[in-house]
Amino acid sequence: MSLPNLTIFKVWYSITPMPDPKCRMLIADDHSVIRTGLRYLLEQNVKNLSIAEADSCQGLLRALKDSFFTHLILDLQLGDCNSLEIIPGILRSNPGLRVLVYTMSSEEAFAQRLLNMGVHGFLSKEADEETVSKALDHFLLRGSYLGDSLRQKLLLREKQPPASANPFDELSDREMTVLLYLLQGLRVKEISARLDLKMSTIATYKVRIFEKLGVNNLADMQRLADLYHVG
Repeated sequence: MSLPNLTIFKVWYSITPMPDPKCRMLIADDHSVIRTGLRYLLEQNVKNLSIAEADSCQGLLRALKDSFFTHLILDLQLGDCNSLEIIPGILRSNPGLRVLVYTMSSEEAFAQRLLNMGVHGFLSKEADEETVSKALDHFLLRGSYLGDSLRQKLLLREKQPPASANPFDELSDREMTVLLYLLQGLRVKEISARLDLKMSTIATYKVRIFEKLGVNNLADMQRLADLYHVG
């Protein structure tokens, strides 16, 4: 998997710009307490910031179609879809939109993949309030955010790319999407309906996932996912 271009993140060391009064924020998360908490932190630090909310993929896509936004804070797992499915389309349709993924999913498993897709930052929901506030400041004022630890890892890999020890890095974005649905307990028929693909196509993806991960069944796949904090 190719490494993301880190040039946009090196601007962090320049003078902090003033917030653009035309910033329009959309928060997409299926937990109201998360949306409320993020809104509170944003409103505490920035005056006159326009903030809208969505609690599903359908609501998110509808909001992006109906209104203009400059920034999007997006959960990786929404109730009606996995955001891996829609991020590429969102970025293509909204080329100026800055996207920060705020998630419980593993940084090791997903951060680099998401950055390669074109998102502008990754933030763990396990981060403390101070870190979240700092991340929101960076994201709103500078358009991007990476935590210090992740940034250092990516810079190190950029200088000397290692062979990945994480088998999940071998999966394509589509295979990862299918895997996440399998981990949620969805059957092939249900996944085919979610992704609007033939059942035979999903079955083929499932076989490829098993082969790449070196597992023979769903139980082994789940144990491996738990080991690497995927899901």
